[in-house]
Amino acid sequence: MKSERKSAVTWCLGVSIAVCCCLSILYSFLPPLLDPDQAIQGQARMDVTKEEFHNFGAVDYVIFGGMLAVTAATGLYHAFAGGGQRTTAKYLMADRSMFSLPVAISVLASFLSAVTILGVPSEIFVYGVQYWMVIWCYFITIPITAIFFIPVFHGLGLTSAYEYLEQRFSMSLRVVAACLFILQNTFYIAVILYAPALALETVTKFEVWKTVVLAGTITTMYTSLGGMKAVIYTDVFNFCVLFVSLVTIVVMGTVRAGGMGRVWEINANHSHLNFLDFTVDPTKRLSFWSLIFGGAFNTLPIYAISQTSVQRFLTARSLKEARRSVWMNLPGNLLLDSVVVFSGLVLFAFYNATNNSGDHLHPTPNYTSPDQILVYFVSEEFGSIPGIQGLFVSCLFSGTLSVAASGFNALATVTLVDIIRPIRNRRRLMSSAGSTAGQEARDTWISRGLSVWYGAMTVGLSFLASQIGSLIKDTNSIFGALGGPLLGLFTLGIFLPSANTGGALTGFTSGLSLSLWMAIGAFFSKDEHGNVRENAFWLYRVSFMLYSVFTWLITVLIGYLASHVTSKVLNQVDIPVNPALITPLFRPRQRGNIQEGSPDRTRHGIQVSTCKGEIPAVYTSSEESLQPNAE
Repeated sequence: MKSERKSAVTWCLGVSIAVCCCLSILYSFLPPLLDPDQAIQGQARMDVTKEEFHNFGAVDYVIFGGMLAVTAATGLYHAFAGGGQRTTAKYLMADRSMFSLPVAISVLASFLSAVTILGVPSEIFVYGVQYWMVIWCYFITIPITAIFFIPVFHGLGLTSAYEYLEQRFSMSLRVVAACLFILQNTFYIAVILYAPALALETVTKFEVWKTVVLAGTITTMYTSLGGMKAVIYTDVFNFCVLFVSLVTIVVMGTVRAGGMGRVWEINANHSHLNFLDFTVDPTKRLSFWSLIFGGAFNTLPIYAISQTSVQRFLTARSLKEARRSVWMNLPGNLLLDSVVVFSGLVLFAFYNATNNSGDHLHPTPNYTSPDQILVYFVSEEFGSIPGIQGLFVSCLFSGTLSVAASGFNALATVTLVDIIRPIRNRRRLMSSAGSTAGQEARDTWISRGLSVWYGAMTVGLSFLASQIGSLIKDTNSIFGALGGPLLGLFTLGIFLPSANTGGALTGFTSGLSLSLWMAIGAFFSKDEHGNVRENAFWLYRVSFMLYSVFTWLITVLIGYLASHVTSKVLNQVDIPVNPALITPLFRPRQRGNIQEGSPDRTRHGIQVSTCKGEIPAVYTSSEESLQPNAE
């Protein structure tokens, strides 16, 4: 058996390397066959002649192909290592055996995507360094996640973050939240797949659809076979590639722009160091307050309640390791975001440097979207150096593969745990049938199939991403519009013991309605340049960074008030709430709505009362999620 396993692993590694090398060779032969004057599909396109770019060379293809090969091999190795992925506990949760460092790096890599690497420099290049202030939001996001949210999720032994909503409120809220997560992340991953494809098309003339299919296929392959361990360890490798590549480009760019002092001087002379703007007007595009508080409410749904992050935090072997992995993201985000922001300052200094006569030394590229400015800079200034473009494109793809892999795994987990299993268990109870033998193995294969399905779906949706505008603005809008109501729903459950199902449903519906109103209204109030008209209703002109603040506030306020109103109208007495469902610092004894000594919901069996006079239901969690015991 051991020799067969080694043979399988060797065969898998060999095939993955061969496949990726063939894809690399395909890249090297196809670009010359394409019409160099062929119009690039999509909106973001720079009108430059083919001589302004340096095409990929042999060294570039070797570096790029090698990165893809190692990524695929690392992921596929975990499809067979340690007995393979035979159970959902291993496939979805890595047997809850991970240490904090790889988990922290995996989460960090997932949010430093090509959208960040391309979008943030363009934001700084066009609007100034003001966006850098968003790093202070992590001093709010990370402590709240580590102190309040993770102890609750880890103590309950959850597989999906949305299992909490059923335990705290109702099954319907769990399903609705899971469906919103699926909707939000499929579109987000589609944008992530499109961004590096557009960049690669710029430097190689390789068509967008081929690059999207390549990235989607490789990610889907190793994610569906290797499971969560493959996701985490490939993320670690991709992070190393990403960090080294990014720092190399920034250092070389700083030298080319004349050094750090020169970069700072040029930006200061052009009033580009606009760090602080204390305007309180919520309709202003960016301000100090919208970046800190809006940034916190945009990142909290990602770190604290999103299945993509929570699932990886819960793979840690202990609460201490899980919390440590969260805290490690604080210095990591500060460092990486600062490096990306500084690259935008370098770009501005380079293209605005002048000689003694006041003439610009380097003409600004004639682009239609600034999100390609960094790609142009690397290709024009360093494309003649063998391997640099290959390193940069590998950087973009590393971020893309990390986001897509973790997203596919999380989407598969939510679909299985929050939708398929509850439906199956309900049918099983109605038919009085017990658990069938081999269901765990079938669930593992179902998870693999779901990963493949979501991989194919996001590849298809990525072609709609050609209609997006600013990468940073649109991704923040996506997370703000849907993340705010979801965060408000979890806030009601974790922080407010008096919140009940009726109030939570009312608040969540109100917050979601507001988010849809703002998003749809802003979409139909745009001018010919894609910006919201100045005479539009003020709610449509609210900063994209504040969507989540508005929707979270409405969800919590209405949810809290509605909980008290429904309790009075229905003449309900205080309903006991399991203390394990409330964050530790908000668990008062013999007070409020907490029942002292009520049984903790553990992985072995608990008893929960859902309403006055109702017979308590007994739950077990033999399938990693809490299922009703048929007794």
